[in-house]
Amino acid sequence: MSLPAGAMISLVIALEGRFTLWPRDGAPREVAAVDFVTGNHSNVLRAGELLRKIHLPASALLKRAAFRQASLTKLGRSAALLIGTSDPVRRDLLLTITAATPRPVQLRFEEIPSAEALRQMIDARIPADGYFADVHGNAAYKRHLTYHFADQIRAELARPRARA
Repeated sequence: MSLPAGAMISLVIALEGRFTLWPRDGAPREVAAVDFVTGNHSNVLRAGELLRKIHLPASALLKRAAFRQASLTKLGRSAALLIGTSDPVRRDLLLTITAATPRPVQLRFEEIPSAEALRQMIDARIPADGYFADVHGNAAYKRHLTYHFADQIRAELARPRARA
């Protein structure tokens, strides 16, 4: 369905997935998961093409992760769904923003940013009118959730990892 709020799309993007797409005729092509959904109910599939394979790199599976999601109803579409991952050695941050925007947005930081730097990057990549407004929340609400959840994820992944 290519929903910007799709749970599996969000997860595969956060895990730096790549898709192999097969046309009816011709050679298969690879697409980064973050580039697959282009809008609400739209994607990069060409006529007759199908999604054949999803590849998740092992390095992404070794990262720490934090997840936040909000919906106005128990089983309704998400108003905002954010996933952050961080390599425990490099202490970087990859933040995936879905549901609040018409298409997935991914922000990459070489190190865990300050709260202000994170907010500035969100504003640089998602303009105020770049949030998805629908019956599940207006744009201002989704923008607020994006800031709030992004900062929670940033703070959680900035904390040292607890030893088992």
